[in-house]
Amino acid sequence: MDNDTDGTPVSRLRELDFFLGRWSATGEFHATPFGARKPVEMRITGTSEDRGMWTVIRTEELATDANSAPLTARYLWGYDAVADEFVAEWFDSNGGRATQRSSGWDGESLVFLGTMTVGGFTVPLRDSFKRKSPSEYSHFGETDLGEGWITVDDEAVVRAPEK
Repeated sequence: MDNDTDGTPVSRLRELDFFLGRWSATGEFHATPFGARKPVEMRITGTSEDRGMWTVIRTEELATDANSAPLTARYLWGYDAVADEFVAEWFDSNGGRATQRSSGWDGESLVFLGTMTVGGFTVPLRDSFKRKSPSEYSHFGETDLGEGWITVDDEAVVRAPEK
């Protein structure tokens, strides 16, 4: 991870500041070979950590009658100044993990592309974020199991009110 000469994060990291704060989301995980369809409600918290060198996104599904085994995940986003790309690692409470990269925002869209390992398999993974306003975005997670991209999960996300 490269930084500016004064030890502060590269300025491109500020592009991820949109995700900082508290968020609420509703959506669903679609039926895939990895699991059955389930609706989800989740809380998302984004923080800037380690002197601003990393953005950490924590997702926590809420337990409901339709989701008795809620998933939690931790996303670690940073910036590789040499490659001029954002880097992403994530880990979830089912033992899943992913490594992805992104060239950054293209208008109101941010796409991370890489691989996910879960259940003993490694597959291509694409996470797409669409900024709809300063307080709203959508997320789509997709994988390719050999026959083209399929949606694994999608969520509508809104910024939570300040306490």
